Amino acid sequence: MRLYLDHLEEWAGEEPEYHLLSAETADPPLLTFTYRGRFGPNTIAGFTYGLSLVSHPEWRLARPELFIAMASDKEEWVLAAGHVAGAWRGEKRYRTGDIFDLGTPISPEESEMSALLLFLVTDLDPDFARVELPDATVVLAQLYPLYESEVALVEQQGPAEFLSTENVDFHDPRRPPLHS
Repeated sequence: MRLYLDHLEEWAGEEPEYHLLSAETADPPLLTFTYRGRFGPNTIAGFTYGLSLVSHPEWRLARPELFIAMASDKEEWVLAAGHVAGAWRGEKRYRTGDIFDLGTPISPEESEMSALLLFLVTDLDPDFARVELPDATVVLAQLYPLYESEVALVEQQGPAEFLSTENVDFHDPRRPPLHS
């Protein structure tokens, strides 16, 4: 874990806030690391740790960890990424285009968004998003919050086209829902 955390701290220039999301005795543990203000005032960025420590038959060349960045100071966004990492680890592949419906608003104070789309990292340098560790290569994948009504739109358009919608800030928890 230390090498992964050193990699993140090199990017952030500081130590993160962290949350242990699994039981203390869980093996492997599941944690989130939170950095505030890296993308401007009142922004939050978070990374998971523990998803890549489980096995999946399709993870031959690299193992995923999750990243989220939001124009918000609410920890719920990072905790939602941790929930996605923990709820299906060992079961799902966590591949580009996967949608994780949480069934309830992620940050009800700010938004009704209740799902997360996993896609390529757009907010970090691609070289940074690939972490070479002694026992595995970890690749960061980014989570983009969605409204429940947008899930069908993503499935119809495909995630790349959806995320390419002009004049939409996918980091803004208060953005209006997109419609077809």
